[in-house]
Amino acid sequence: MIPSIPSELLLTIFDLAVHTPFDPEVQPLESISSLDDLIIGEPPSSTMASIGTTTVGIHTDANYPECHLESGIIAHETNPFTPLDISHVCKDWRKIAFSAPELWSSIYVADGHLSSTVHLLRLWLENSGSRPLDLVFRETPGARYRYGDNSGSDATVEMLKVTAAHSRRWRSFKVRLRRGRLWMNKVMEELGGIETPLLETLAFSFHTISYHNGPQFHDAWIPLITGSPQLQELQMWSSIDRSKDVLLAVPFHRLTTITLYMVSFHRDSLFLNSLRRCEVLETLTISFDRNWGVLQPPSSSDAAISVPSLRHLNLLGPLGGNPMCNLLQNLHLPSLISLWLHTRYWDLQNGERYLCTDVYMALEDLFTRSQCHLHSFKIRDEEEVGFEGRLLSILNHPGLRDLRELRVGSKVGERALEWLGGGDRTSTLPFQDLKHIHLEAFAADSKILSAPVVTMIGLRIRGTGLVAKLESLTVGFLSETQLIYETRAWNGLVAERGRLGVDTAFYFASNAERVRRLNSEFLYRDFSLIQGLLT
Repeated sequence: MIPSIPSELLLTIFDLAVHTPFDPEVQPLESISSLDDLIIGEPPSSTMASIGTTTVGIHTDANYPECHLESGIIAHETNPFTPLDISHVCKDWRKIAFSAPELWSSIYVADGHLSSTVHLLRLWLENSGSRPLDLVFRETPGARYRYGDNSGSDATVEMLKVTAAHSRRWRSFKVRLRRGRLWMNKVMEELGGIETPLLETLAFSFHTISYHNGPQFHDAWIPLITGSPQLQELQMWSSIDRSKDVLLAVPFHRLTTITLYMVSFHRDSLFLNSLRRCEVLETLTISFDRNWGVLQPPSSSDAAISVPSLRHLNLLGPLGGNPMCNLLQNLHLPSLISLWLHTRYWDLQNGERYLCTDVYMALEDLFTRSQCHLHSFKIRDEEEVGFEGRLLSILNHPGLRDLRELRVGSKVGERALEWLGGGDRTSTLPFQDLKHIHLEAFAADSKILSAPVVTMIGLRIRGTGLVAKLESLTVGFLSETQLIYETRAWNGLVAERGRLGVDTAFYFASNAERVRRLNSEFLYRDFSLIQGLLT
């Protein structure tokens, strides 16, 4: 007889099942040649034949995660498993699932243009009880709207009407529709006059159809902003820098988090000037549109916009990096402790390669001007030629002296590892407070089989280990051969000196694995940072 599982434990399991991230691209690691059969030196020909090396050409999907989702409602941005799936297992599970409002209060609607989804939405709202609601409306790539066919628009507006009846429970409300069009007079009819006393997060973007002199898109947005006394986070898309009325309505003084997707700034940016009103802003995330915009560097360092409260800055730039460079030159961030940067140092134009504005110099200027001390630095440069030298140059800046986390998404080699190890045991160890290292694409000299990653760990430990505080090391190897040698070397070091207090994760950074990690990296607060309005 199988013992019954307590309801409390089952509920915990159910909650994890529906609210845990899911990635269908994750596959079990393919088995590689036995480490016991691999000898130091030249691997046997059979081993070399089965061991791969990552090639160039990493392409991402701007439609992730929608491309993996079917129409309907789920409880997590990437997880297709829902409380309804649980309820279909047996009567007991159905009873537990339907009596647990926490399983139903996060509602992600995919393709709300389907009329059948309206009934499903009512069921979720009913089962959510009185709990605060997190609502996200978005489309899958398969959504298609024919000109003159308003059925999709009508269904979406009907869903807005259904959710509006529960507006006093809204904690987050996000509508992001890229293909369909909504009649603004109908949207205003359903959302007009609603109360949102609990609303903390708002994201609002869709195509509109308006009569002449009828309600406009901002007529629905502004009341939601001004009527939400708890609003702390805004997510906005490309045209925000042209929306003076909206920016004037935004309570910048109480926002803690701002995310701008695919934006291009004007010469005298209304948004950037509005940042002067921020008092408690902690996290600013910006991805730049392919249209670079005309934002200019400040006339002097004193003219830079100061945001003393900002601690986390995330930037994803287009080819060339000019908009990102100009933005960095316009900011003064004395409290900055975390920076994530995705850029491209070089560009192609008219078939010739030219050097664009130096983002790395702009970074150094920002660190010097702000006198900040980073604890976390994550960087990815799509132009990997010469990247290692640029990386080491910026890592030498005093603003990174107190670094505790370093993540590098671009290809690095033994030169970077030698620097992280301090060169030799007589040199001063860089980043003495460094706890976490993640190198996503390590490439060693293919002519010399050695274990430079493990050597770097040994150099950072240095005798008693009192100097080193390294807790975790994650490395993606571009060669399975190198992965094997490093794994053997690490096992040998552990056998000799014990676990050393360092958690290691070594993996083969195949093209598919690098794409998977990029897609996950671009997915930020429910939406893709590289997803334009019409992609």
